[in-house]
Amino acid sequence: MKLLRDNLNSRAWIFIGCLLSFAGLLQAKPPEQTQQSENAGKVQLEVKIPGLEGALLENAKAYLGLLQKKDDPHLTERWIKHLHEKSVEEIQQALQPFGYYNARVEASLEKKDGKWVAVYAVTPGPQVVVSGIDLKWLGEGAEEAELQQAVEDFPLKKGAALDQEMYEKAKAALLELADSLGYPDVEATTARIVVDAKANQAEITLHLDTGHKYYISEIRLHQDFLEPDFVRRYLADVKPGDTYSQENLLEIQRGLVTAGYFSLVDIKPKFREAQDYRVPVEVSLEPVKRQHYSFGIGYDTDIQVNLSVRWKHRRINQLGHKADALVKLSLVESLIQANYWIPVRDPRTTRLGFTTRLQSEVLDDSKSDSLSLEAGYYFIWNQWNARFYTELKYERFTAGAADSVDSNFLSFGARVERTHFEEGNYPRRAWSLFADLRTSPGPVSSTDYVRAHIRGKAYVPLFQEGRLILASELGLAAVGDYEKYPSSLRFFAGGDASVRGYDWKTLGPEDDEGDVIGGRQVVTASIEYNHKVAEQWVAAGFVDAGNAFNDRLGKLHYGAGFGARWLSPVGTVRLDFAWPVHKEDETTKFSDIKVHFGFEVLL
Repeated sequence: MKLLRDNLNSRAWIFIGCLLSFAGLLQAKPPEQTQQSENAGKVQLEVKIPGLEGALLENAKAYLGLLQKKDDPHLTERWIKHLHEKSVEEIQQALQPFGYYNARVEASLEKKDGKWVAVYAVTPGPQVVVSGIDLKWLGEGAEEAELQQAVEDFPLKKGAALDQEMYEKAKAALLELADSLGYPDVEATTARIVVDAKANQAEITLHLDTGHKYYISEIRLHQDFLEPDFVRRYLADVKPGDTYSQENLLEIQRGLVTAGYFSLVDIKPKFREAQDYRVPVEVSLEPVKRQHYSFGIGYDTDIQVNLSVRWKHRRINQLGHKADALVKLSLVESLIQANYWIPVRDPRTTRLGFTTRLQSEVLDDSKSDSLSLEAGYYFIWNQWNARFYTELKYERFTAGAADSVDSNFLSFGARVERTHFEEGNYPRRAWSLFADLRTSPGPVSSTDYVRAHIRGKAYVPLFQEGRLILASELGLAAVGDYEKYPSSLRFFAGGDASVRGYDWKTLGPEDDEGDVIGGRQVVTASIEYNHKVAEQWVAAGFVDAGNAFNDRLGKLHYGAGFGARWLSPVGTVRLDFAWPVHKEDETTKFSDIKVHFGFEVLL
């Protein structure tokens, strides 16, 4: 009986629970109604701060607790009133870093149409004026010229409006300067601003103690894949005994990173081991991956579709030798080139280079196949990239309707080039110059020659978003037997880097059949205007002129057109539409329009 009674009680309780759950479902609100109820209960608030703008307004908003809680779902009317009582003081505090210590705030809070509206009308008042400033260096470096000059250049002067943000930045700059000069223990022993709000004046006291000057006692290199003496040649500008400074540490890092041998350069000063304020510096180096491959497909107007494969060996041996190779294939021009590099003397600026080059070029009026071996001494001279070189070259070429010619040359030459431009993807001030001079004596070559080639370009700013681009080219050659002078050394005009109204290498002296065979001289000039029309887009208009010739310049060919430039993150993509002007004394036709497409990284 007891067991039966217990079972009945259990079933009764289960039945009652089901009834209660069903009743709860009947009373439950749909999700939409629940959301509406929550929104209906949320306090509506609007905050206005007239009288402020710019940085003052932004700082006031950041300080104002009521504004920070504006969208809090738990905000109540009582809490709004509590925060409102603190708002005047918060706004006044927000203006003090800008020198406004006597700001007046008229505050009001009222409820309109179910919404609370808080208004804080602010009158900032006059800025506090610096009535006196006591700024000086203490310690071992107090008399250093650069530190004394920094005191003279301190932006807050007597009589200036107090700006605490400017003060903090200037103080940090002084500390950073001392640290960069070898005083890592520099500190502000006294840094105080005393404000007399009634007199609207402030006095600044800033005493900076440089502490002792530190020096580098030794540079410890931790690596086992390159000769230590070779690696130290990259540290020629920083030596033991030099000042310990952030600039010198950065110089160590820059020298090693640009070497191309290391994936990680970790520099750590060991202050615990310092003696007599001389600090050892440890440099831990990790090797970069030795070999690198890259593949590419591209298109430009001159050589059309092209495929390329590049290979680099970044570290052949412990002496830092490098090698690279390039294979570039197209229907117009193909190239296979291999280079071997040996660092010499200062490896940052000098090296020996040995190059093997197999090249083929097929044009409408000429054809050339060549094999060359080159040895060069490469160096940097007053920011110019320069080299002296000697080249042994064999070339089989056909110029126009003439039979193919085999030529051998042993040439000697020198080359310099430099590019200088503003930072950014749209430089408006820039220039570049390239010059090459080479010669071959007759007894050891198919013919003797002397050849000079110069190219230059300059960017000049014009109007607010424009730039004028001026470019020119000059080539001169004196040749003994021109029939044996290879087409790869002859001068041509036309193409997207020359006279853009004409195809690549279609301007120059012609043979009796009218085929272009190239000349001893060339002269071209171009003027182009670019105007930036959007963040990454530039419109262009240009006029080009020039020709290649032998003894004297005859007819100049002109081209004109317009185009667009896309300023991509890795370079400029160029698209030009150009046409010849008075081509062969005929009216220019639509079919004469040339489309030039290309890509350039620098100038």
